[in-house]
Amino acid sequence: MLAAMTHQNGNTLRKCRRAAWCRWTVPAAAVAVLVSTSVISPSLAGPAAALTGDWRTPAGATVRIEPCGPAPCGRLIDFKPLPGRTLQSQRDERNRDFAKRTRKVLGLTVLWRVERNNEGWRARVYDPRRGFGADATLTLDRPGRLKVKGCVKVLFRVCEQEVWRRVR
Repeated sequence: MLAAMTHQNGNTLRKCRRAAWCRWTVPAAAVAVLVSTSVISPSLAGPAAALTGDWRTPAGATVRIEPCGPAPCGRLIDFKPLPGRTLQSQRDERNRDFAKRTRKVLGLTVLWRVERNNEGWRARVYDPRRGFGADATLTLDRPGRLKVKGCVKVLFRVCEQEVWRRVR
């Protein structure tokens, strides 16, 4: 599909991607193909659709993965708040960015930039219990089980993996 997209002056997408002023025209036939395959063919939406739904983390939180624009994202819809707090009053007080410490944790996007790769998906993940984000890989190892492996680089690469279970 990228090859079919051309700038008004005939440049290809790759050549024009660097310029902020580029405006793309897509032939009407290409638009028709895009619309028909995304609406009629569930096989194209299939891989990302496998992630869609509610997932319980080992800590007891629930993350809802759903479409957020062109890619899925995950929002925190349930969790165990800190002592003396409620779901509605819990703030992101452990965030390393002081400016974000007053935002609510309920509804917070904790999984974003989800992209398909050979083994599953890669994404960014945020852990409000610790207050930092990490690069992550997501793998459906069997139905109802999502392996989430987050890695950060300190002096060397440190990774942690957990299994999220689909909530029925």
